[in-house]
Amino acid sequence: MNSTRNTLQREIVLQEICQIQGHATADMIYDKIHEVHPSVSKATVYRNLRALEKQGKVMRIEVPDGADYFESKKQEHYHIKCTCCGRIFDASLPYMPQLLELEQAADKDFSFSAYTLLFEGLCPYCKKIKTNKSE
Repeated sequence: MNSTRNTLQREIVLQEICQIQGHATADMIYDKIHEVHPSVSKATVYRNLRALEKQGKVMRIEVPDGADYFESKKQEHYHIKCTCCGRIFDASLPYMPQLLELEQAADKDFSFSAYTLLFEGLCPYCKKIKTNKSE
C-alpha cells in the first residue's frame, strides 16, 4: 500500500475522531467511516488509530474489561466510565502531574513517565433512570 493512501486514510480517521467530539471505540469510529468510505477496512482504522496515538494526535483510554476508547488529543485529563451504560466521560477534576513524583518517591526502583486514572460510577442519565425506577 502506498504512503499517500495511508496518509489519506489516516486523515479520514483523524477527521472522524475530531467530529465525534467525545469518546469512541475503534469499532464505533470504523462504523461511522464505513458509512461514507466503504472501501476503508476495519484493519486500516485500527492501524491508523495506533499511528495517530504514536503521533500524539489522539488519546487512547484503556478500559479494563472493555474496548479501549479514543478521543482527539487534548490536555491531560481523567475519565469516568459509567458502570451502567459503559460510556466514557471527561472528569472535571484538575490534572495532577505531581502524582508521578509521588509514585517515584514511593518506588525508587522505577522511573515513571505517565499514569492513567479511570473513575467509575453512574452517569447523570443512568443515575436518573435508577432513581426513577426505585421510586
